[in-house]
Amino acid sequence: MSNATDPETEALRPVIYELGVAVYVCQLFENSLLFLVSILSAHKGVVTADSFKEALGDHSEKTLGLLAKAFRSKLRIPDNYEVFVREGVEARNRVVHGFVRRNSDKLLTVQGRAELVDELRELQHIVNDRITAVNEVLDRALQVFGGSLEQLRKDAEFPFEPDDIDSITQH
Repeated sequence: MSNATDPETEALRPVIYELGVAVYVCQLFENSLLFLVSILSAHKGVVTADSFKEALGDHSEKTLGLLAKAFRSKLRIPDNYEVFVREGVEARNRVVHGFVRRNSDKLLTVQGRAELVDELRELQHIVNDRITAVNEVLDRALQVFGGSLEQLRKDAEFPFEPDDIDSITQH
């Protein structure tokens, strides 16, 4: 295993960082869509804790593409919004399905690594725009039940204490 201070490791650090951020953003998108589809999967138009948990279980193992399809089947959305969500799914798939393998040659050069950082940041922006849009719909759905996304966030807050990055990256 290479040392965390090797020149190769240092050169890859910005790419790995951006890849990690991109994967995290993609997970947020998937989770927001899963949560929204679970709320929209109400039995006979009534959402209960049990119906939500059941829908969450039913949909949690589905791919993001299937979640997006379920979303479209549960809610009438304009064609342009469907395209917008699909573009987010495609951007997410570019990140999580073979990104490193497809770009292994670019990891070897300074210019290639810079291009990868730029591409990952662009993909993050694409997916983040979809998170914002899905969360707006999710917030409206929650308001029907007297709640809000902001209230859920406050209820779910926990104290976060960052680790010393050097202690994590050294083996």
